[in-house]
Amino acid sequence: MGDAMISIAICDNEQVFLDYYQSKLESVARKLKIDLDIHRFSSGEALLFHLDDYPNQFQIIYLDIVMGGINGIETALKVRKLNSVVKIIFLTSSTDYVFNAFDANASHYLIKDLHDDKFDDVFAHVYNQVKANISEPLFSITTQQENYLIPFSEIAYFESFKRLVICHKSNKERIEYYYKISDLVTELEDKPFILIHRSFLVNMQYILKLSKIDVYLKNGVVLPVSRNNYEEVKDKLFNYNNQNRLK
Repeated sequence: MGDAMISIAICDNEQVFLDYYQSKLESVARKLKIDLDIHRFSSGEALLFHLDDYPNQFQIIYLDIVMGGINGIETALKVRKLNSVVKIIFLTSSTDYVFNAFDANASHYLIKDLHDDKFDDVFAHVYNQVKANISEPLFSITTQQENYLIPFSEIAYFESFKRLVICHKSNKERIEYYYKISDLVTELEDKPFILIHRSFLVNMQYILKLSKIDVYLKNGVVLPVSRNNYEEVKDKLFNYNNQNRLK
Protein backbone atom coordinates (compact mmCIF):
# COMPACT_ATOMS: atom_id res chain seq x y z
CA MET A 1 0.00 0.00 0.00
CA GLY A 2 1.04 3.65 0.15
CA ASP A 3 0.15 6.04 -2.66
CA ALA A 4 -3.14 5.14 -4.27
CA MET A 5 -2.81 2.69 -7.12
CA ILE A 6 -4.21 3.79 -10.48
CA SER A 7 -6.59 1.30 -12.11
CA ILE A 8 -6.53 1.03 -15.90
CA ALA A 9 -8.66 -0.89 -18.40
CA ILE A 10 -7.51 -1.93 -21.87
CA CYS A 11 -10.33 -2.82 -24.26
CA ASP A 12 -9.35 -4.27 -27.64
CA ASN A 13 -10.62 -7.24 -29.62
CA GLU A 14 -7.14 -8.21 -30.82
CA GLN A 15 -5.00 -10.26 -28.45
CA VAL A 16 -1.77 -8.87 -29.91
CA PHE A 17 -2.75 -5.32 -28.96
CA LEU A 18 -3.99 -6.31 -25.51
CA ASP A 19 -0.57 -7.86 -24.89
CA TYR A 20 1.25 -4.93 -26.46
CA TYR A 21 -0.49 -2.18 -24.48
CA GLN A 22 -0.25 -4.09 -21.22
CA SER A 23 3.49 -4.45 -21.82
CA LYS A 24 3.77 -0.72 -22.60
CA LEU A 25 1.91 0.18 -19.40
CA GLU A 26 4.09 -2.10 -17.29
CA SER A 27 7.18 -0.56 -18.87
CA VAL A 28 6.13 3.05 -18.25
CA ALA A 29 5.08 2.15 -14.70
CA ARG A 30 8.60 0.87 -13.99
CA LYS A 31 10.08 3.99 -15.54
CA LEU A 32 7.90 6.35 -13.47
CA LYS A 33 8.09 4.11 -10.36
CA ILE A 34 4.33 3.93 -9.94
CA ASP A 35 1.85 1.11 -9.30
CA LEU A 36 -0.80 0.27 -11.87
CA ASP A 37 -3.72 -2.16 -11.62
CA ILE A 38 -4.36 -3.33 -15.22
CA HIS A 39 -7.52 -5.09 -16.43
CA ARG A 40 -8.12 -6.43 -19.97
CA PHE A 41 -11.36 -6.67 -21.95
CA SER A 42 -11.80 -8.10 -25.45
CA SER A 43 -15.05 -6.29 -26.30
CA GLY A 44 -17.02 -3.17 -25.48
CA GLU A 45 -19.80 -5.38 -24.13
CA ALA A 46 -17.42 -7.04 -21.64
CA LEU A 47 -16.13 -3.68 -20.43
CA LEU A 48 -19.63 -2.27 -19.96
CA PHE A 49 -20.79 -5.41 -18.16
CA HIS A 50 -17.94 -4.96 -15.68
CA LEU A 51 -18.60 -1.23 -15.26
CA ASP A 52 -22.25 -1.87 -14.46
CA ASP A 53 -21.03 -3.40 -11.19
CA TYR A 54 -17.91 -1.24 -10.67
CA PRO A 55 -18.54 2.11 -12.42
CA ASN A 56 -15.80 4.00 -10.58
CA GLN A 57 -13.06 1.39 -10.61
CA PHE A 58 -10.95 2.74 -13.47
CA GLN A 59 -9.23 6.09 -13.74
CA ILE A 60 -7.99 5.51 -17.32
CA ILE A 61 -9.49 3.40 -20.13
CA TYR A 62 -7.62 2.54 -23.34
CA LEU A 63 -10.38 1.83 -25.84
CA ASP A 64 -10.11 0.44 -29.36
CA ILE A 65 -12.50 2.17 -31.77
CA VAL A 66 -13.00 -0.57 -34.38
CA MET A 67 -14.27 -3.74 -32.69
CA GLY A 68 -16.82 -6.41 -33.50
CA GLY A 69 -20.21 -5.82 -31.89
CA ILE A 70 -20.48 -2.44 -30.19
CA ASN A 71 -17.68 -0.15 -31.40
CA GLY A 72 -15.40 2.00 -29.28
CA ILE A 73 -17.29 5.27 -29.81
CA GLU A 74 -20.59 3.71 -28.73
CA THR A 75 -18.86 2.04 -25.81
CA ALA A 76 -17.32 5.33 -24.69
CA LEU A 77 -20.67 7.13 -24.81
CA LYS A 78 -22.16 4.43 -22.57
CA VAL A 79 -19.12 4.59 -20.27
CA ARG A 80 -19.72 8.33 -19.88
CA LYS A 81 -23.21 7.63 -18.52
CA LEU A 82 -21.66 5.44 -15.83
CA ASN A 83 -18.57 7.52 -15.09
CA SER A 84 -18.21 11.14 -16.18
CA VAL A 85 -14.60 11.63 -15.07
CA VAL A 86 -12.68 8.54 -16.23
CA LYS A 87 -9.97 9.39 -18.77
CA ILE A 88 -10.54 7.69 -22.14
CA ILE A 89 -7.68 7.21 -24.60
CA PHE A 90 -8.86 5.92 -27.97
CA LEU A 91 -6.83 3.40 -29.94
CA THR A 92 -7.42 3.68 -33.67
CA SER A 93 -5.86 2.44 -36.88
CA SER A 94 -6.96 5.56 -38.77
CA THR A 95 -7.31 9.28 -38.10
CA ASP A 96 -10.72 9.11 -39.81
CA TYR A 97 -12.32 8.43 -36.43
CA VAL A 98 -10.60 11.18 -34.46
CA PHE A 99 -13.38 13.76 -34.71
CA ASN A 100 -15.96 11.25 -33.48
CA ALA A 101 -13.82 10.79 -30.38
CA PHE A 102 -14.61 14.31 -29.19
CA ASP A 103 -18.28 13.36 -28.72
CA ALA A 104 -17.22 11.03 -25.92
CA ASN A 105 -14.95 13.64 -24.30
CA ALA A 106 -11.83 11.58 -24.94
CA SER A 107 -8.59 12.72 -23.34
CA HIS A 108 -6.41 11.58 -26.25
CA TYR A 109 -6.07 9.10 -29.06
CA LEU A 110 -3.24 6.88 -30.23
CA ILE A 111 -2.70 5.43 -33.68
CA LYS A 112 -2.39 1.66 -33.23
CA ASP A 113 1.20 0.80 -34.02
CA LEU A 114 3.48 -1.80 -32.49
CA HIS A 115 6.29 0.77 -32.64
CA ASP A 116 4.39 3.62 -30.99
CA ASP A 117 6.80 6.30 -29.75
CA LYS A 118 4.09 8.60 -28.33
CA PHE A 119 2.65 6.15 -25.82
CA ASP A 120 4.80 7.15 -22.83
CA ASP A 121 4.25 10.89 -23.31
CA VAL A 122 0.48 10.50 -23.68
CA PHE A 123 0.30 8.27 -20.62
CA ALA A 124 2.37 10.66 -18.49
CA HIS A 125 0.15 13.58 -19.50
CA VAL A 126 -3.10 11.77 -18.67
CA TYR A 127 -1.65 10.21 -15.51
CA ASN A 128 -0.73 13.67 -14.21
CA GLN A 129 -4.29 14.84 -14.90
CA VAL A 130 -5.65 11.90 -12.91
CA LYS A 131 -3.36 12.62 -9.97
CA ALA A 132 -4.27 16.32 -10.04
CA ASN A 133 -7.97 15.47 -10.02
CA ILE A 134 -7.68 13.43 -6.85
CA SER A 135 -8.60 16.23 -4.47
CA GLU A 136 -8.98 13.96 -1.46
CA PRO A 137 -6.48 11.38 -0.19
CA LEU A 138 -7.47 7.86 -1.16
CA PHE A 139 -6.86 4.58 0.60
CA SER A 140 -5.94 1.62 -1.59
CA ILE A 141 -7.21 -1.89 -0.84
CA THR A 142 -6.27 -4.87 -2.96
CA THR A 143 -8.35 -8.02 -2.57
CA GLN A 144 -8.03 -11.26 -4.50
CA GLN A 145 -10.65 -10.00 -6.96
CA GLU A 146 -10.46 -6.20 -7.12
CA ASN A 147 -8.50 -3.06 -6.36
CA TYR A 148 -10.40 -0.32 -4.51
CA LEU A 149 -9.61 3.36 -4.10
CA ILE A 150 -11.61 4.77 -1.19
CA PRO A 151 -11.62 8.34 0.14
CA PHE A 152 -10.55 8.31 3.79
CA SER A 153 -13.66 10.34 4.61
CA GLU A 154 -15.84 7.36 3.57
CA ILE A 155 -14.14 4.89 5.94
CA ALA A 156 -15.86 4.63 9.33
CA TYR A 157 -13.63 1.96 10.86
CA PHE A 158 -11.51 -1.13 10.31
CA GLU A 159 -12.14 -4.44 12.02
CA SER A 160 -9.69 -7.28 12.54
CA PHE A 161 -11.19 -10.76 12.15
CA LYS A 162 -8.88 -13.77 12.15
CA ARG A 163 -6.42 -13.17 9.26
CA LEU A 164 -8.65 -10.55 7.66
CA VAL A 165 -9.12 -6.82 7.96
CA ILE A 166 -12.65 -5.62 7.20
CA CYS A 167 -13.00 -2.05 5.98
CA HIS A 168 -16.40 -0.70 7.06
CA LYS A 169 -17.49 2.27 4.98
CA SER A 170 -19.84 4.96 6.26
CA ASN A 171 -22.69 3.50 4.17
CA LYS A 172 -22.06 0.14 5.94
CA GLU A 173 -20.52 -1.46 2.84
CA ARG A 174 -17.79 -3.97 3.80
CA ILE A 175 -14.54 -4.82 2.02
CA GLU A 176 -12.54 -7.78 3.32
CA TYR A 177 -8.86 -8.36 2.59
CA TYR A 178 -5.87 -10.17 4.06
CA TYR A 179 -3.87 -7.80 6.25
CA LYS A 180 -2.79 -7.22 9.85
CA ILE A 181 -4.45 -4.47 11.84
CA SER A 182 -1.13 -3.80 13.59
CA ASP A 183 0.40 -2.90 10.21
CA LEU A 184 -2.63 -0.77 9.44
CA VAL A 185 -2.18 1.19 12.68
CA THR A 186 1.38 2.03 11.63
CA GLU A 187 0.35 2.86 8.09
CA LEU A 188 -2.38 5.27 9.22
CA GLU A 189 -0.54 6.92 12.10
CA ASP A 190 -0.73 10.33 10.36
CA LYS A 191 -4.48 9.96 9.73
CA PRO A 192 -7.31 10.55 12.25
CA PHE A 193 -7.71 6.87 13.11
CA ILE A 194 -7.47 5.49 16.63
CA LEU A 195 -7.22 1.94 17.97
CA ILE A 196 -10.08 1.66 20.48
CA HIS A 197 -9.74 -2.10 20.89
CA ARG A 198 -7.32 -4.69 19.56
CA SER A 199 -9.91 -5.48 16.86
CA PHE A 200 -11.16 -1.98 15.95
CA LEU A 201 -9.40 1.00 14.34
CA VAL A 202 -11.86 3.90 14.12
CA ASN A 203 -11.97 7.10 12.07
CA MET A 204 -12.36 9.83 14.72
CA GLN A 205 -14.51 11.99 12.45
CA TYR A 206 -17.25 9.34 12.84
CA ILE A 207 -17.19 9.18 16.64
CA LEU A 208 -20.36 10.69 18.08
CA LYS A 209 -19.90 9.76 21.73
CA LEU A 210 -17.44 7.94 23.96
CA SER A 211 -18.22 6.06 27.15
CA LYS A 212 -15.89 3.96 29.29
CA ILE A 213 -17.02 0.79 27.54
CA ASP A 214 -18.31 1.84 24.10
CA VAL A 215 -17.81 4.17 21.16
CA TYR A 216 -20.95 5.38 19.40
CA LEU A 217 -20.53 6.20 15.72
CA LYS A 218 -22.55 8.68 13.67
CA ASN A 219 -23.86 5.90 11.42
CA GLY A 220 -25.46 4.10 14.39
CA VAL A 221 -22.74 1.50 14.98
CA VAL A 222 -21.63 0.86 18.58
CA LEU A 223 -18.15 -0.60 19.16
CA PRO A 224 -16.42 -1.75 22.37
CA VAL A 225 -13.55 0.20 23.94
CA SER A 226 -10.95 -1.83 25.78
CA ARG A 227 -10.12 -0.84 29.35
CA ASN A 228 -6.44 -0.45 28.46
CA ASN A 229 -7.18 1.88 25.54
CA TYR A 230 -9.82 4.11 27.12
CA GLU A 231 -7.57 6.89 28.48
CA GLU A 232 -5.61 7.18 25.24
CA VAL A 233 -8.82 7.21 23.19
CA LYS A 234 -10.31 9.91 25.44
CA ASP A 235 -7.21 12.13 25.17
CA LYS A 236 -6.77 11.74 21.41
CA LEU A 237 -10.46 12.32 20.73
CA PHE A 238 -10.43 15.44 22.92
CA ASN A 239 -7.41 16.83 21.04
CA TYR A 240 -8.90 15.93 17.66
CA ASN A 241 -12.19 17.67 18.42
CA ASN A 242 -10.41 20.78 19.73
CA GLN A 243 -8.21 21.03 16.65
CA ASN A 244 -11.20 20.73 14.34
CA ARG A 245 -13.13 23.42 16.22
CA LEU A 246 -10.27 25.81 15.49
CA LYS A 247 -10.34 25.15 11.73
